[in-house]
Amino acid sequence: MPVANSGPLTDAEALELDEFLLAAEGDEQRLPIDEAHGYLTGMVVGHAALSVEEAMHAVWGEPAFKDEEEKQRMTDYLLRLYQDISLKLKTARSFEPLAVEIEDEGETMVAFEGWCFGFMLAVTGEEERWQELPENEQSLLSPIAKLALLYADESIDMEDDEYEMLVELLPGSAVGLYQYWQQA
Repeated sequence: MPVANSGPLTDAEALELDEFLLAAEGDEQRLPIDEAHGYLTGMVVGHAALSVEEAMHAVWGEPAFKDEEEKQRMTDYLLRLYQDISLKLKTARSFEPLAVEIEDEGETMVAFEGWCFGFMLAVTGEEERWQELPENEQSLLSPIAKLALLYADESIDMEDDEYEMLVELLPGSAVGLYQYWQQA
C-alpha cells in the first residue's frame, strides 16, 4: 500500500488521527493514539510479523469511514506512524514514547500509561515469544509493564518520583528490547 506522504506525522495529523480513533464511542477495539503508538512500538520492538491489515484492525477494529478519502488518509497516518517508530528504533536515536496530556484535579499532567498499556497489548499478543525473554531483558520490560498496570488498575498507587524514574527509562527500554530482538 503506497504511503501518500512520508516522514513523521505533523501535530495536526496526529490530532486528526487521535480524533478519528476517539470518535467511535463504544467501540472497544479502537485504541487512542497513545495506546496505538505503544502497540505499534511493541510490534516493531518484538519484530512481529504483522500485515498492514492486521495492524489497522488491531488499532481501529472495523471503523466506518466517511468516505474513501478519509480511509486513505487515516491509513496513511497509521502507516507513517509505524514507519516513524520503526526508523527511530532502527537508528536508536531520538525515540520517545507518545504521551498524552490529561487533566487531573485541575492540573494538566503528561501521562505515559496509555503508551505502556498499548505496548503490553502487543507483548501479550505475542506472549509465547516474549516469555522467552532472558532475565536481563525482562528488566528492560519492567518499567513498561509497571506503568501499564497504572493504566489498567486505578487502585495502584505510585509515588511521583518512582513514576518519573520509570518514565525516564522508557526510551532506553524500547531501544534495548528492539536491539535484543534484532539479534535474537
